[in-house]
Amino acid sequence: MYVVIVDILALIVFGAGVALLLKSSKAGAGTKAGMAGPDAGTYGRRIGGTMLAAFGLAIGLMVTLFHFASLD
Repeated sequence: MYVVIVDILALIVFGAGVALLLKSSKAGAGTKAGMAGPDAGTYGRRIGGTMLAAFGLAIGLMVTLFHFASLD
């Protein structure tokens, strides 16, 4: 039962990371040739979204694979 709860939480963290990553890619896409590049917050959102997505994926996979490996 704990595996399902941890997988749901990992999926929520993964989804939040992907949403943050997609939000940051839309924010930096509207720059014109004469204007400066995206602000520092865009890079922070990209890094944060990538880290959240990777963390959610890693935790979910580790718990699930450990559970299946420990079955008799």
